[in-house]
Amino acid sequence: MVIRVRERAIETKVKDDALVKQRREEIIRAASQVFTQKGYHGATIRDICEASGLGPGTLYNYVEKKEDILYLVYNELTLMLTQCLVDTVRENKKNPLEQFHEALEKTIDIIWNYQDLVLLMYHETASLDRESKHTILTRESDYVALWDKLLARCEKLGMIPRRNPLDSNILVFLLAFLPLRRWNLKNKFREAEIKSGIIDHVVRSIGISKRTR
Repeated sequence: MVIRVRERAIETKVKDDALVKQRREEIIRAASQVFTQKGYHGATIRDICEASGLGPGTLYNYVEKKEDILYLVYNELTLMLTQCLVDTVRENKKNPLEQFHEALEKTIDIIWNYQDLVLLMYHETASLDRESKHTILTRESDYVALWDKLLARCEKLGMIPRRNPLDSNILVFLLAFLPLRRWNLKNKFREAEIKSGIIDHVVRSIGISKRTR
């Protein structure tokens, strides 16, 4: 699989690419914390400045508005999920079914670690400006297509039954089960039970009886 992602350019007054990358990473970390604590609409640029240690004048050298920061947070998470899937398939010499299982496990680990941000994405996508929203939704469609290609390889080799055309979309939604339902899960199940339960449901719904070795 080759990763090709659409990017939305964000204007910066700084010409040093390495410094832009460093500062934006600091802004993303701070904003992720602030957005999950206060919500996107409840958070202010001042809050993000305080969390990042950057003054407003410095921060505005790297972004133009709060919507840019929300996009950067979304961009970081969607790239992380996409790159995880691509790297697992590219670096793994095993058969496509083993690749599918490993990608599934690694993706669930990412979602577990960043569940607040996943939930933020589901709640605040509408807050993005038109171009940012189009970019993120296109990225999400491409991500679904990557899962579909992996499942198609499994089907072609007879490793799974004939696919339902909706399988990849349903799979991606099921991977968001944890952050969407955690209010009901956190006091009833351990982390390992939740992760294994999601994996078991996904593989059974696709028609995989067990993991090959």
